[in-house]
Amino acid sequence: MEQYNKYIRQMEQAGRRAYGIKLQSGDGGNLSIRIKNEELILIKASGCSMGELNEDNIVLVDFEGNVIAGKKKPSREILTHIAIYKSRVDVEAIFHSHSPWTVSMAQFFDVLPGILLPLEMKIGVVPIIDAKDNHSNDQVAQLAAKTITEDPTCKCFIQRRHGLFCMSSSIIKAEHDAELIEDASQIALLDEQVRRKR
Repeated sequence: MEQYNKYIRQMEQAGRRAYGIKLQSGDGGNLSIRIKNEELILIKASGCSMGELNEDNIVLVDFEGNVIAGKKKPSREILTHIAIYKSRVDVEAIFHSHSPWTVSMAQFFDVLPGILLPLEMKIGVVPIIDAKDNHSNDQVAQLAAKTITEDPTCKCFIQRRHGLFCMSSSIIKAEHDAELIEDASQIALLDEQVRRKR
């Protein structure tokens, strides 16, 4: 996969940053980059940590999920990534994490409160979708596609009891958006706590 080294380095950078600031722990979460004009996707392999991301832990797949290069299985969320890329040609990278403040916030709200001005300015509305008890399957993929198709300006969404998905023109930008959402989620929960004590 030597011809994709530039993208792989970007994925390593984003993954290690997310792991280092505890946006994602263990071997969870995933990230991917669309290879322009090739209908191919570089995606984190299943069962590896973002903190240890390297070329051996990245898989090249086509838009049907078939492995083109790499020795490991692609992330179990591959269906959701494919659905997003097929639904929105403007999306070139996807970052997904089980960010703790974001997952907690989604239990109490139906949309991420716009309490943080940078969130409103840089991302806008962040919907929360409910895929019941499903983690990643066709239902989740279809719901994700429906959400971002109905609002073509949607940059991020949160799957209740699971985590957030950020979509952008680069994986670095998508990861940065995830950080902003995690900050906004923490602020929203703290604000709600203060309101309840009044």
